[in-house]
Amino acid sequence: MSVEVQPARPASAPLLAVRELTLRYRRQSPLRGDGPQVTALDNVSLELPAGKTLAVAGPSGCGKSSLARCIVLLEKPDSGQILYGGDDLLTLASRERRRVLREVQLIFQDSAAALNPAFRIEEVLEEPLLIHKSAASAKERREFLHELLRSVELTDKLLARRPLELSGGQRQRVAIARALACRPKILILDEALSALDLSTQGQIANLLLDLRETQNLSYLFITHDLAMAALFADHVAEMAAGRIIRVGPPQKGVTGNLQSGSGALPSPSPSGQTVPVR
Repeated sequence: MSVEVQPARPASAPLLAVRELTLRYRRQSPLRGDGPQVTALDNVSLELPAGKTLAVAGPSGCGKSSLARCIVLLEKPDSGQILYGGDDLLTLASRERRRVLREVQLIFQDSAAALNPAFRIEEVLEEPLLIHKSAASAKERREFLHELLRSVELTDKLLARRPLELSGGQRQRVAIARALACRPKILILDEALSALDLSTQGQIANLLLDLRETQNLSYLFITHDLAMAALFADHVAEMAAGRIIRVGPPQKGVTGNLQSGSGALPSPSPSGQTVPVR
């Protein structure tokens, strides 16, 4: 059992396309019950070509995470399409939808909350294999787990430990390895670097760049950090108030973060410090 390298697709054909996606919900009030209706996504459209990284950048509350959750169907949009390989995930039969969603994996910002703290790392990594009934013996699964850990530059000595016994960087590597166990074609990285210190951000970013090349992965990189988006992504879609306001090449030399509610480019950081990504 080995980590599969996905066949390359023509760069011009979008692997994932979101068409006119709209999501609304009502704010809940503990005193009044249902509150006013909020539009989290307003007619959002974007494309992710195979083998590329598209960053979705914007301030907190602009709809970035709602978009990620819709794509993996943790949220059901009110209207629009989510096209994967040309098929609309919202209209697929449930069995086919499950198969497709194995190939689109979401990695969250908080790895401590995303990994079951009661599981040993071996159980964390083995769980998706058992859920999806991967045809493999216990020995083959264990060999695969060793290979997964090596792919994210971790030692198999960690298999007996639990998530909270690891550093934040190690936990995020385990979260990436767990996603890779499903042999995905797309990783959605929802602020997956923002909780890490600067040095660890650079290490994990470089790991992700290496994995993108060796396994022909495509990334939807969700961030509030335009500097990281400029370093990491092939194209950037900027969001504000639930809408895509600009899509284009990254703006090199941008530093700092988008502030909550601003929807505007940040001022340069006083330190001018940026994350080292090769």
